[in-house]
Amino acid sequence: MRVVLLQPAPWRPDVPPLGLAYVQAAVKAAGHDVTLLDINLALYEIARPDERAWFEMSHAFVWHHPLGAQALDLIRRAGATLDAMLGAALVGPPGIVGITMLASQKGFGLWLAARVKALRPAWRVVVGGPQCFPQYEPAVIAADPNVDWVVVGEGEYAVVDLLAWVGEGCRGPVPGGVMTHAGERGPERPLDRDIDRIPFPDFTGLPIARYLDRGRIPLFASRGCVRKCVFCIEQAIWERFRYRTAPNVFAEMKQGTVRWGATKFEFNDSLFNGHIRVLEELCDLVIADGMRVSWGGQGVIRAEMGPRLLGKLKRAGCGFITYGFESGSQRVLDAMKKNVDMSVAARVIRDTHEAGIGQKLNLMFGFPGETEADFQLTLDFLSENARYIDQVSPSDAFTAIIPGTELFARAEVYGVTEMENTWFWEAEGNDFAIRLGRFERLCRHVKALGIVSTYRMDRVANREQVLGDFAAHKRRWSAALAHYEAHAREMRIPAALVPNYANVTRELRAALRAASDHASMSTAVPLRE
Repeated sequence: MRVVLLQPAPWRPDVPPLGLAYVQAAVKAAGHDVTLLDINLALYEIARPDERAWFEMSHAFVWHHPLGAQALDLIRRAGATLDAMLGAALVGPPGIVGITMLASQKGFGLWLAARVKALRPAWRVVVGGPQCFPQYEPAVIAADPNVDWVVVGEGEYAVVDLLAWVGEGCRGPVPGGVMTHAGERGPERPLDRDIDRIPFPDFTGLPIARYLDRGRIPLFASRGCVRKCVFCIEQAIWERFRYRTAPNVFAEMKQGTVRWGATKFEFNDSLFNGHIRVLEELCDLVIADGMRVSWGGQGVIRAEMGPRLLGKLKRAGCGFITYGFESGSQRVLDAMKKNVDMSVAARVIRDTHEAGIGQKLNLMFGFPGETEADFQLTLDFLSENARYIDQVSPSDAFTAIIPGTELFARAEVYGVTEMENTWFWEAEGNDFAIRLGRFERLCRHVKALGIVSTYRMDRVANREQVLGDFAAHKRRWSAALAHYEAHAREMRIPAALVPNYANVTRELRAALRAASDHASMSTAVPLRE
């Protein structure tokens, strides 16, 4: 069967996409004819210099569903290129188009599904990826008129089973891990225990030489996490920590250098140091082979990350580690269930620097119960340790309370007083505006310290828009409109094109009419009976 896989925007233009490369390998191994297209990179190359910031996660709002005016203008200019790419791939007998989807890619991903149906109505569309995990929106996406099926959860072998089912005329029960447009759903699919058996990613069809960080390819060595942080959805998604054996990961790295010309590897794991013995064994294999590569990934701060292990990591080519640091307050870390001691964290950060390994710290803001004094401890820690820290990654979600997490399930225990919205929840002394303010203060602080931030601005990119959304959430209609109009001026678009502007305008008019009617009634002379 013909299968075409599409990587939508926004995504990173520096490295090839990994998820669909694994899907392509699994589908090819099952005997299907596959084409993999990076639509994201094609759009990035067409975008004007000032538009390329839209491919950073700080500007994901440009792509939100429904697509904003800026994204639609870029897509319109790229229309001929996109149609040519799709037209060349969607040839022959009708087949299946697979689209991966994050929350930020929902708008463009569904646009692609509609475009496929417009160009080749007989082709069918399956959507998968993180936004289709049970904790997010599989049913919403499956209900879209241009989507035939959704793969719910881990995708490599669910897609293979779906293709076999389609090849048999969709007779019999819906395969496990699949949801149909009509709302039928196959049984929940158990996670594969042996992830060594997943074929190595196949980047065939991707323009490897055109990615911005040439020679760098991603891989994963594990799925899930060994920690149980209350704000994180990893436990709900992956259930348990699963890891590949060191020889298997090493073989993939070896193949990457030979087949794809890789000189750098990026571990896309939630943490590459979840199993220390396996990590050391991988280092030993790389060192013994003499493989000249650099690599890095995200890790947890743990006591084992000392001079001996860090020295071995450095000898094996590890050049960068991103630590889930989150906060400089021990009280906040304990509330998060990070299982991290601040004294250990400070030592690991120093030891990593002394080993010659670059490091980045992930940071969060406004966790329920975080006080101004707690936040100041984070600023103070950064000041005291700036010479050891290469980068920080401040979360522009601040602290989102995500369904499926312990924080969501036990919000009231953590002091949350209002939680009608994932982003605009409130606790005593803690609302969205306060969290936004702390984020921006930290961005300015690290800039003054000379630490590189992955969030390049010292203010939220769509500050006026999100403050307008917050004001609308609080039913402060006039304030919301003022923020939306300021956002429109910044983005150089009509205010009417700002999402939610029309709804807020309607609510404000209704509120003004109600106030006017109330005033008229209160001042009217009562009639005599």
